[in-house]
Amino acid sequence: MNKLIVAEKDKAARRIAEILSDGTYESKKVGKTNVYEYSENGDQHQVVGLRGHIMKIDFPEQYKDWQAKEPEELIRADIEKKPLHKGIVNSIQKLAEKAEETIIATDYDREGELIGKDALEVIQKQQKDIKNKRARFSALTPTDVKQAFNETGEMDYLLSSSGEVRQILDLVWGASLTRYISLTAHRYGDNFLSVGRVQTPTLAIIVDKEKEIEAFEPTPYWEINIKLQTDKKPLQAQHTEGRIWDETKASEIYSKIQDTATVTQIKTKTRKDKPPTPFNTTAFMRAAGAVGLTPSRAMSTAESLYTAGYISYPRTDNTVYSESLDIHQKLDMLGTHPEFQENVQKIKQQKKIQPTRGDKTSKDHPPIHPTQLASKDDLSKTEWKVYELVVRRFLATLSPPATKQLVTIKLTSGGEKFHSKGTKYTDLGWRQHYPYYKTKETILPELQENQELKIKDKQKESKETNPPNRYSSNRLITEMDNKGLGTKATRHNIISKLYSRNYIYGDPPKPTKTAEAVIETLEKYAERITQPDMTATLEKEMDQIIEGELEKQEVIEESRQMLEDIFKDLTKNKEEIAESLRTGLQKDKIIGPCPDCGENLRIMRSRRGSRFVGCTGYPDCNYSLPLPKRGNLIRTKKTCPDHNLNKLKVTYNKDKKPWTLGCPQCNYDEWQENKNKEKNKEKTEKNNK
Repeated sequence: MNKLIVAEKDKAARRIAEILSDGTYESKKVGKTNVYEYSENGDQHQVVGLRGHIMKIDFPEQYKDWQAKEPEELIRADIEKKPLHKGIVNSIQKLAEKAEETIIATDYDREGELIGKDALEVIQKQQKDIKNKRARFSALTPTDVKQAFNETGEMDYLLSSSGEVRQILDLVWGASLTRYISLTAHRYGDNFLSVGRVQTPTLAIIVDKEKEIEAFEPTPYWEINIKLQTDKKPLQAQHTEGRIWDETKASEIYSKIQDTATVTQIKTKTRKDKPPTPFNTTAFMRAAGAVGLTPSRAMSTAESLYTAGYISYPRTDNTVYSESLDIHQKLDMLGTHPEFQENVQKIKQQKKIQPTRGDKTSKDHPPIHPTQLASKDDLSKTEWKVYELVVRRFLATLSPPATKQLVTIKLTSGGEKFHSKGTKYTDLGWRQHYPYYKTKETILPELQENQELKIKDKQKESKETNPPNRYSSNRLITEMDNKGLGTKATRHNIISKLYSRNYIYGDPPKPTKTAEAVIETLEKYAERITQPDMTATLEKEMDQIIEGELEKQEVIEESRQMLEDIFKDLTKNKEEIAESLRTGLQKDKIIGPCPDCGENLRIMRSRRGSRFVGCTGYPDCNYSLPLPKRGNLIRTKKTCPDHNLNKLKVTYNKDKKPWTLGCPQCNYDEWQENKNKEKNKEKTEKNNK
């Protein structure tokens, strides 16, 4: 029998072929697509890898012209499915001609099931009645893969339907709203303003936080501290009132402090720090920030490690290890690794090994955990960072709590109360295996109650409250999860999209003026687009499709009705929206005052399309500065102290790192100076000849 096995990606296909053939497979090409062949028990097997989705959905050709159709018409427009990668589709069709059975071995989740279903439909166009099976696994290890192919099941069409609904909702919401806002703002071509079902509420979180920071007014307060002489190191103590909001009161306390302080109480208590729960996708992406990785980089690296068989499937909500996961076998495996040998030995010495449990369970995939040994030599630096993070998290979940001793020393001086707090770990527990959390100790000197100590120094410190912190991209993932925005598989891509759309820059991400203009306008005139409620509701309903509680068309119809209600708000406020966007978007181009006339300097484009800084006082003022030809320009909030101009950053849509252009005037002056030096050098060399 000729069997065709379809994997989600080429690397996964090669790995599956290697495992099932015990390394005896042969490679060939059908078109430009790699195919891995082997024989087993008289059956011929061909394993082919896709490139993720091989089909896409889109509107019919008549909707391509943004000017020809009203954006609202897209809500109920027909939707067509078209090949996304024609070469792979053609290769699969050719392979299907001789196939008698197909086994779908794409990732087992919503997107993977849809990818597999699309591939199966391509095959069935060639062989309508072909036998088909579904292989599901959570790790690309010999044990998992062989078991999956020995215990194949059927396609889960409810799961793939949920994926189809997600595609349709994203297309209809994104296309209709993006066109409406872009056309209203007269932003055409590559300059369009992107609006989306998930990305816009996510952007609103960032913009609202920025507004909160900008509106923050610091409040002054005072702290009173004393330094005391002991037999060993000095002891720092703080007034028990902490922040004192009245300076007069702070001065009164300060004036009462005598030359000595008396120890009135020494209190000791023990506290246990619980070990962390197993990694699901959200927790993993947040933890990856500790090793310097963005969510997007962390996920792409984790997927690479999964495909190579080193870790389990990285897209999971699960935080509970199943009973079938052989913890002791994993420990035996990791115990042979020189990096983790000592950690494993300590865990094995425990009286009982009891894994921690999170509050989320799912049947599709286990929490992220190591599946095979990897050495530093086999992996890139980034891959090793992620692999070690996964291993150490796994070890931490099998470890006992950390035990720390909290000591509080209470003192008085001049009737005023002070205290000093110390922390000492008596048992590091899980922390010795998982060094990504700070294990800070403050060791206090040994003292006795009623002991009198000399005060070496006293301070009345003036301070101010700080504004709230921005969300780091890793912390933003958790916030999205809490608000029901996106899924474990899409959240990191949403954040990446906000970067590529020039809505945010830096990390923690800061919004551009364009982002602020879009969100402020929508919050004022069509607030529902910026709120997570509707999107969270739709995400829950897509889960209900999987459970068979809702039909695909029910959810699509409800989303269309939601969108039609939103368009009523947009249409009613069209003129106000246009004016609000126009005013707000102008701010993103203004970088400061012209040194010649005092009018605004703006980022402009010439008739030929090249960018430059020009004066809004033109034609009366011709002042201008050059700008880079390539990359996306972002106006930062930092200003040049010499020229009072906003500094600029240049970002790229690809993986190329952004770079800081800085002040365009300073940049130009430096270029001019170097140019003059070069001219003088050439002149000197010419004269010397």
